[in-house]
Amino acid sequence: MNRLLFFLTLMSCLHSSHKELFAGNIPLEGLYPGFVLTLNGYQLTGQIGDIMEMNGNHSVIFMNDFGSIYSYHPRMISGFFLKTETNSLFYESKYDGKNWLYLQLLFREKGVSLYQMPVDRIQWIYDKGMSRPFSYPVIEYFLDVSSLGNPIKLTRATYRKKLLMLFKKRNLDLASKIGKPGYRFQNLPEIIRQFTQSLLDKEKILL
Repeated sequence: MNRLLFFLTLMSCLHSSHKELFAGNIPLEGLYPGFVLTLNGYQLTGQIGDIMEMNGNHSVIFMNDFGSIYSYHPRMISGFFLKTETNSLFYESKYDGKNWLYLQLLFREKGVSLYQMPVDRIQWIYDKGMSRPFSYPVIEYFLDVSSLGNPIKLTRATYRKKLLMLFKKRNLDLASKIGKPGYRFQNLPEIIRQFTQSLLDKEKILL
């Protein structure tokens, strides 16, 4: 979703956490049908734009059914759902200890949730006195378990150490496979699924 004109039009939204940008029926491209989930559990239907990033924090564009356009910082909503031409995606608002993020929920089972950072990241950069959007792909996962306050970030450099710390108290066989063929970084969703299948219902995870 690389729509330079769309991002330039909405650049000012990144400087507000919850601000109405435009009113009325202004046609915009790059939006998909979906809803915003408010902090008190209500669904506001409309259309969702791309996730953008500034200073490590995320922001998302939302146009409601009346045509008014807003920018939402993750701490202002619980998350949002959107449906593209090929996928249905749900994002939750999370704080990783440093920044507020929108993380795509891949699955949740037995108190374990696996998230993925948006694959195509849009970040605003300053170049020769001007601000412009820069798109780049990143694969990062976040693991959220019931006993922790913030999700655990899993990267290619850190996933082995962090998974071993988690698995060795619950599944030694799976822990011994981490880093081997079929159990590497690109296999994280399947690894976490295998881990949750080994847990008892309502079992608390203690690190």
